Parts: sequence; structure tokens; C-alpha cells
Amino acid sequence: MTTNIGDLISSLYQSFLEVYGDAELASVATAAVINDLLTTPERQLQEEAA
Repeated sequence: MTTNIGDLISSLYQSFLEVYGDAELASVATAAVINDLLTTPERQLQEEAA
């Protein structure tokens, strides 16, 4: 199964919206997670996933 970045952002946003019940907070949380994923070195992500 392949997930594109748009699907990932949408899924994260919906999850955060359910958790926080606030669109603005869900948007900020989604942006923070995506930023972390894009700026974390690949090796670190692989180690965390293991």
C-alpha cells in the first residue's frame, strides 16, 4: 500500500481534530508532526521504527 503526502496530512489532521476537537489546534499539531518527519534524518526514523 502506498500513501502520498496529501493522504498522510489529511489522516493526521482528522486524527488530531478528533483528539482535540479544535480545527486550529489540529492544524498546528499536523504541521508540527509533518515538519518533524521532514527534518528528522532518515537513519533516526529507521531506528525509532525498529
